[in-house]
Amino acid sequence: MTSTATSDPTPAELGFSMPAEWEPHAATWLGWPHHPTDWPGKLDTMRWVYGEIVRRIAPGEELRLLVDSKRDELMARRYLSRAGAPLSRVRFVLHPTNRGWTRDSGPVFVRRRSGRRSDST
Repeated sequence: MTSTATSDPTPAELGFSMPAEWEPHAATWLGWPHHPTDWPGKLDTMRWVYGEIVRRIAPGEELRLLVDSKRDELMARRYLSRAGAPLSRVRFVLHPTNRGWTRDSGPVFVRRRSGRRSDST
């Protein structure tokens, strides 16, 4: 859909798009698992899984880990340390959430790939 002369251009028409997950990026964002109903009976196991995820990703890029509270940050640090994840590659971002899922509620980034569309198109 294109905009009319009287409406504002869409972000796509201005050259903005959301990068694909395989494109170069500054960091991977994860939400530390903290909500028991997300992982019924498996919350502790999932924390170990996240430790392994961070351990495997960290050598190639930095991570931003959303934590619900300072207490959760301390817990995450313990799990990650025990998993052998390099904490120097992890930035903890204190941001309360009601879930650990970030696909639908986490940070979304767009970038401008080209200049503004011309008014003649």
